[in-house]
Amino acid sequence: MTFAGLRARLRPRSIAGQIVLLIVAAIAVAHVVATLAFVILREPWRPDDRPGVMVGRAATVARLLDASEPGSRDALIAASARSLPTLEIAPWDGQDGRAEFDHAVIRRLRDGFGRALAITDLGSETRRGDPVLRLGIRTPAGASFQVVVPDDPLTPPRQGAIIFTFVFLGLTLALLSLWATRALTAPLARLEAAAEAFGTRDDHAAVPQAGPREVLAVSRALDRMRARVRRLIDDRTQMLAAISHDLRTPITRLRLRAEFIEDEHARAATLRDLDQMNGLVEAALSFVRDGQARDTGSHTLVDLASVVQTVCDGFADIGARAAVERSRHVLVRGRADDLQRAITNLIDNAVKYGGEARVLMETTPRGVRVEVRDSGPGIAEAEREAMLQPFVRGDRARNLNDATGFGLGLSIVQAIVEAHAGRLVLENRPEGGLAASIELPLAARQPPEHEPEPLRAPETLGRAA
Repeated sequence: MTFAGLRARLRPRSIAGQIVLLIVAAIAVAHVVATLAFVILREPWRPDDRPGVMVGRAATVARLLDASEPGSRDALIAASARSLPTLEIAPWDGQDGRAEFDHAVIRRLRDGFGRALAITDLGSETRRGDPVLRLGIRTPAGASFQVVVPDDPLTPPRQGAIIFTFVFLGLTLALLSLWATRALTAPLARLEAAAEAFGTRDDHAAVPQAGPREVLAVSRALDRMRARVRRLIDDRTQMLAAISHDLRTPITRLRLRAEFIEDEHARAATLRDLDQMNGLVEAALSFVRDGQARDTGSHTLVDLASVVQTVCDGFADIGARAAVERSRHVLVRGRADDLQRAITNLIDNAVKYGGEARVLMETTPRGVRVEVRDSGPGIAEAEREAMLQPFVRGDRARNLNDATGFGLGLSIVQAIVEAHAGRLVLENRPEGGLAASIELPLAARQPPEHEPEPLRAPETLGRAA
């Protein structure tokens, strides 16, 4: 069995087990690092040769001699010499030597004694390769003796090493926690990406096949749900396509028979009803067709300004008040016919319900925005979300006899825009009217923005409807 396979078998399968493993591993690493630091930074087991310890013992002997009777001092010095052989304590008559000099050992000795202490340098020498000092000590009570201590600067404890140990411990635990957390949350991130991509044109994210048991269960459920939803969408598309195919033939036959109706009023009413039926079928098919996510391989570079101008020219040619007030040549990636259909629907709604359509294009941090403005009553904020649903019309009081649409225009626009990784925004303008905006990402980095140049003069708005 390979190491990867063994690791996979030993790793807990549930999220709770992996969290427990992470906590236990962090505690174990902390104990290992702390143990290593203790072993490396500990004092030796036999501290007799440590300079600080020897100076402290010499200060203790000085305090004992200073507090003792003069007659017992020689015995105390002899006893101290036997019990502390490394100090080489001996009597001193107070002669010779260099008095009052500055040294770290001298300062430590005076601090340990706690009062004024006369210390004389009796010379330095080398013992087993280490320099030592022979000092003569006279206490305030008149006791005097000599002692040998290491000639050492008495450096403080290795604080740098201690700080480094704690920093290393913190970094080790942080990196371990980060690695374990990423390994634990990576399947969740892949699951989120697959769920977000479902139903969009980038619906190719695979659900995670490895990870905690709970994540795998959710992944399998999501995969089954995606299959069911796709099957339902395919069934709906096939059903509407079959209905369209089956209805077109009787509608055509009824249209031919209606031509033989002698009553002109009845013939016109019948033909009008047949046109509405045919229009409803065509609109439903357009919604189903445009609502499906398109293959990105069929997307090409499209000059959005040219598409907008073409649509506005088409409306202007039939006498509608539609014009481009501000435009900018930018390239987007998509299908030109789909984008033309979306812009056509927005301008058609603006002309139909607002009397006119004014189109403005501008770049945004997200890409490019095409805004269609009208002078109509707008849409109540409570109804904007519902207006994007299929078969919902702005005028709820209208019936099919007076209707000029079937409530699919904005639904088709939203489906097309989302298939191009964009978004549709509906806003009421403060001065009145509705502003319907399409925001699309740019195909590539564009040159710096200059003053926009209108592609069509605003006088076009003066044309009669």
